[in-house]
Amino acid sequence: MFIVTKENIVDYLKENMKDFDATPPIKVTVMGEDPDADEGEGDGHINYVFKVKGPLMSYVLKQGLSDPRDLPSSAGVAAYRNEAECDTMKILHYIVPEYVPEILFQDRANHIFVMEYIENLRAVRFQLIKENQIPNLGLQVGDFLARSAFYTSEFFLDRAKFRSMQSQFENTELRQIMEDGIFLDRFGTDLDKEEYHKWERFRQITDDPACQTNRLDLRRTFMTHSDCLIHADFHTSNVFLADDGLKMLDFEFSFMGPFGYDMGYFTGSLIAAYCAACFKDYPSEQERQQCKAYLLSTIKMLFESYEHTFIDSWNRDAKDEYKAQMGFRDILLTEMLRDSVGYAAITNWCRTTDIWSLPEYKVIEDDDARRYAMAMAVLMDHEMILQRQRFETVDDFIDMIIHFENTYVPLLM
Repeated sequence: MFIVTKENIVDYLKENMKDFDATPPIKVTVMGEDPDADEGEGDGHINYVFKVKGPLMSYVLKQGLSDPRDLPSSAGVAAYRNEAECDTMKILHYIVPEYVPEILFQDRANHIFVMEYIENLRAVRFQLIKENQIPNLGLQVGDFLARSAFYTSEFFLDRAKFRSMQSQFENTELRQIMEDGIFLDRFGTDLDKEEYHKWERFRQITDDPACQTNRLDLRRTFMTHSDCLIHADFHTSNVFLADDGLKMLDFEFSFMGPFGYDMGYFTGSLIAAYCAACFKDYPSEQERQQCKAYLLSTIKMLFESYEHTFIDSWNRDAKDEYKAQMGFRDILLTEMLRDSVGYAAITNWCRTTDIWSLPEYKVIEDDDARRYAMAMAVLMDHEMILQRQRFETVDDFIDMIIHFENTYVPLLM
């Protein structure tokens, strides 16, 4: 198998990529090795990602190997993930070209693909941490998720194509990381660490039978519903702000999964940012309130944009047996809302209590304030899991967040 390096990449591209522009000078960098790079360059932790920049054309080459770049050799992951990621990006670039970079070349034998280079990418997560409010973030993410979901679902695709996609995008090994890691292995495991001991409530909710029941029910849906092609790792570090809008990257976990999972994962990131905003330092209380209001409006816009775009796509392009069934369509959207809230809680809880704590909390300098923010997140996740079936609209969800903050923040303080 051919292994790409900084030294051989240009010769490899000259030989294999028909349209490669070899005009000198060409600069090659490895993502993750540049100490001055933007905080969003996280994909280099597992994959081998190269930037190839020339005066006329620039490219990104990604190679997936079974030996992860920055993980122990015992933590091997399937190299075929690279092929699934490339195929996913091809499909989604066709459906939503404004959000997904174009694939320019693929070498299946060596788990390599090349995509267009997009200048000045900034991870949404770190823009939010820096208090940079992104206009229309919820609108664009909701639009991307709804269109990519509908047009890879059975409501649009003919049956043979849909079944073919279910088989092609099974991604068994990588989805098992989610099935077990998020829903079982790490769920609540660190709640007994010393810094959490002052909150007796944690020990109660970790073993809450109702919470465990709902968690396993969400896991069942995650494992068995093959509604559409999903990203499956859709947090704010995998959504990037570019000069011309948002770009979605790192699709290696993608598979045919439930409608609500990507919405939930992204919402979980916004919940983490909201809990951090309740406790970290701001120049003024007014700026804190503005940040919190922005995050809530983004969550509201996210769900409303998804619903609007999904309905518009359904009314225009659903198959004949579905198009007139508005009641069924509305059932799907209500189910998506409730499942998304549940998945938001699961993913946020897992990441908040994981050994790799979220950056949203790490920037809180005061130890007590950081623990308060993390405590609020976990307690809110518990509430979201139990209340989600009551929600009819996103406003119900927003009201729950506000009520929770008003009730529990004084207690935590």
